[in-house]
Amino acid sequence: MKNVIAKVFITLSLVGLIPPVAGAASTATDATPATTFLGKVMVLDFPLQDLTDLPNAPQELARIDYFNVAFKQKLAADGVEIVPVNDKIKAIAAAQSSTYLFDHTDIAADLAENSGADYILIGVAMKPTYLFVYPKLLLVDVHTKRKAFTAYVQMEGSWLDKTTTASSANSLAGKVSDQLKKLATLEN
Repeated sequence: MKNVIAKVFITLSLVGLIPPVAGAASTATDATPATTFLGKVMVLDFPLQDLTDLPNAPQELARIDYFNVAFKQKLAADGVEIVPVNDKIKAIAAAQSSTYLFDHTDIAADLAENSGADYILIGVAMKPTYLFVYPKLLLVDVHTKRKAFTAYVQMEGSWLDKTTTASSANSLAGKVSDQLKKLATLEN
């Protein structure tokens, strides 16, 4: 009977359902660190607010789309559970200016209230000149409706430079993840 229990325990440990005991044989999953859960966040896409003479060039829109994907991937990899954006917020974002929800965080937080999210992340990618794009964000506590964090990066370089775009997205997402860790520490 002891052998059966030991075999079941080892099998469950190998597939990761229970942690292995100290001194047990190492498994391949031991080498990768566990991701810490950082909370539930509704993450809105960064709309482009292009103030140049040639607004919303297809290449710039493609770069911002790529930025959004890389940003969300980094957040998820860091342990953020991304809550889907609800239809009401999508409709307002589509009907209003690119900065509307950024400027009206109380409305955004109200609309995210029943989503299960702890925070809503509202961003805008400002492009005041051809030289750079300035993605900035606000992290808003859905329950208190207060801004919990603000951050930005400055993206310079070619539309075609995916390395710079991904690096900027990862940098900004890292700032958010670090702040979520701090906020979780304050709550506990």
